[in-house]
Amino acid sequence: MNKEMYREAMLSHEVSLEIRSAGDDNQIQCDDIRYFIGQEVDLLIVSPNEAGAVTPAVEEAFDAGIPVIVVDRNVLGEKYTAFIGADNEQVGYLQSQYVRSNLKPGQKIIEIKGLTGSTPSIERHLGFIRGLEGSDIEILASVDAQWRSDVAEELTDSLLRIYPDVNMIVAQNDPMARGAYQAASKLNLNDKIKFVGVDALPGKGLGVEAIINGDLDASVLYPTGGDIVIQTALKVLKHK
Repeated sequence: MNKEMYREAMLSHEVSLEIRSAGDDNQIQCDDIRYFIGQEVDLLIVSPNEAGAVTPAVEEAFDAGIPVIVVDRNVLGEKYTAFIGADNEQVGYLQSQYVRSNLKPGQKIIEIKGLTGSTPSIERHLGFIRGLEGSDIEILASVDAQWRSDVAEELTDSLLRIYPDVNMIVAQNDPMARGAYQAASKLNLNDKIKFVGVDALPGKGLGVEAIINGDLDASVLYPTGGDIVIQTALKVLKHK
């Protein structure tokens, strides 16, 4: 997404773009937002780490007269100019349909979620549960791995020692799905379990390669949309 945003900004010849990453830390992200407020930027783009924690800083920017585009993860309330993101409930629902198509009634799954306070994690879980209603497929555990491969690997290692008979592990992104696969491989359980993720990004070490290599069985395609973000920002700045 960042690469797409930089490319689109360069092509426009009308804006300069500065990106700061908070490294999954709410306080750092709030500090970054306040830094940009102090710089009196013309427009702010935010992908909130967690909705509740980051909303006050976003509202400060909006109240200061800075247009705010919220991307991918939402904030609480309505103090922003535009929201750009995919339908995360539908993403979770699509995962549930893959589960139903590939497992029999009575078979078992583990769900690995992203950061609990982030709106994509909440919405993907809701769509996933909705899609499994009436299926008789058992969810053995639903855990928070913070979107991170290493956390997913550690959690999966513990879970597989408790539930070695699980049939499928469904993760809310591909890195967590690959972390789960790594844990299962070390316990020689990877051939007995299917692994499903979200993103399906092309490139070395990413989701599409993982499917080609047989590490993952499937992934739900999630659009990154960085070009749309910058195009929308330009429309806002030009009062269109």
